[in-house]
This record gives sequence, structure tokens and C-alpha cells, in this order.
Amino acid sequence: MKTVIITGANSGIGFATAKFIASRSDWHLALACRTEGKANQAVHSIRRAHPQSRVSFAPLELFSLASVRRFPGVLAEMRLPPLAGLILNAGGPNVKAKSPELTEDGFEKTFQLNFLGHFLLANLLVRQMPADGRIIFVSSDLHDPAATWMGRIAGPRYAPLEQLARGTGVAARLKPMVQYATAKMLAMMAAYEFDRRLRIGGKTITVNSWSPGVVPTTVIGKDMNPVLKKLVSQRWFVNFMGSHLSTEEEAGRALGGLLLDSRYSGLSGRYFDGFNETLSSVESRDPNKAKIVWQESSRLLGWREDAEDVAFSSLTSAR
Repeated sequence: MKTVIITGANSGIGFATAKFIASRSDWHLALACRTEGKANQAVHSIRRAHPQSRVSFAPLELFSLASVRRFPGVLAEMRLPPLAGLILNAGGPNVKAKSPELTEDGFEKTFQLNFLGHFLLANLLVRQMPADGRIIFVSSDLHDPAATWMGRIAGPRYAPLEQLARGTGVAARLKPMVQYATAKMLAMMAAYEFDRRLRIGGKTITVNSWSPGVVPTTVIGKDMNPVLKKLVSQRWFVNFMGSHLSTEEEAGRALGGLLLDSRYSGLSGRYFDGFNETLSSVESRDPNKAKIVWQESSRLLGWREDAEDVAFSSLTSAR
């Protein structure tokens, strides 16, 4: 028996992925969510569909780094089977924001939710994972202006991380979808750097990124302008824009497959769009920028971080 943690698993793609994995009796699912009531509804729904499943709620608030830092202790108290999977799924744009909004930690909300919180969580949990553990960062094809028209319209804006983190300078003028695309690209860069450091350290835990394409029924779709929502529900329009249309169930099978399928064993430092492996954007694969993202993120979190500390031993989880 092994445990997989899925953040944001009470709805949308995270919930669909949890239901897919729940069909396997050798996995315990920990739904890492901020709202206990919604998480418990998801737990009960999964158990009704899969009576043999083992699933539980683990409280996590990504808008609070204190909550993220407490999370390893929460897991220890739950006495779950060994942690072998980490699916970093929670996220979304802050589409109603007219100007940068900050978390209790002083970081821009989209930056912390889609990137920094997961960066911290993965670093805190990687030391608990076995040699065949798998970490998956959920991204978006918006990160690649060369691949999609939406990526050209609302693509990422690489800038000094301090500005992106605080919503100042260049970042103060970014539209919500650009903030979102930027945070997703930063998470992808962190995934590549994670993989590099693990490989140097001789560790075989795999770290990959994955994009669902366009899933109109998720929270992102619900917050869209009605006209745009209708358009992105049309397969011809999504294909024209350079992406692909998916249902939540299709996305759940694709994402869950990255955890369960033996054909992905040993594959790391890759990017998957739906069911297919492909190349992420040129910028996201820039190793120098990835190192900067890692080092600056470590500084924002107050870590003493050595450039080649692949064992992650200097990351102070007690902070």
C-alpha cells in the first residue's frame, strides 16, 4: 500500500484524478484541500463509487505557507502508508483581481497558489519518498506562446522573481491570465531544476510537468466571460487556438496515468500535454533561468540554499 497526495482534489481535475486512482486498491489517497466540508463530500463520493478505496482528507491551505510547513506533521499524525506520489494540482487565476492581491505571507496570490506553495510542499515531502516516487506539477499550455494562440495573447512574462512574488514593478501591470501563465511556467522551471538536482544526487524519484489542455467545466471555466466560455467549449475553436479540448474524466485518466502506468517508470524531466509527451516552451527549458527561479524562490522562503544541494538537506522545514 502506498499513499498519493493530490492538492485541490475536491473538485475539477484533481477530483477526477482521485476517482481514477481510487479504482486501484494498492493506493491510499490523501486529498489535500483547504475546505474540510468540500473535501469530505469528495471523500464520500469516491467511496460510493469505489467502496474498496482508501481515501482521507488532509488539511492544506496553499495561501498560507505556515499551513504548508505544518503539512508533513499532519501526514505523520495520520499514519498513512509510505508516500510514493505527489500530484501538485491546485491552482487557477485570480480573474476578478483589478490589482495584485497578497496572501498573509505578503506574496501575490496567483504566484503563491500556482507556484511557491507547491515548490515549498515538494521540497518538504521529497525526503519522505521512496526511490520509485513520482512528483507531477500540473501546468498549462498557456505557458508556451509558440504553441497556442492563447499563449500569445496571455503568455508568461519572465521577470525578476521578487517583482513577480510581490506584485510590484513589471508584475504590478500584469493581467490575471498573464500572472497565471507566468506562475505555471515558473512551476515548470522548478520541476526541471528539481529533476536536475535529483539526478545529480543519484536519486531516482521522477519529476514531470503535465497540462490538461482546455477543460471548460473547471473553476477557471466557470469564472470566464459567458461568450468566451461558450467558445472554449467548442472543439473547433480550441483546436484553432492550438490547444485540445478535454473533459475532466479524460484529464483525470491522463494525469492519473502518469502516477500509475509502468510505461512512465524512470521518465523524468519531461512535459506531457494530455496523454502525449511533448516539448514545453523554449524559455521554460532554459537551465540558467530555472536555476535562478530555484535560488530566488529559496531566498523568498528564507532558506540557506546551496547551489548543488541535491539532497535538500539544508531546507529548514521547521521554519
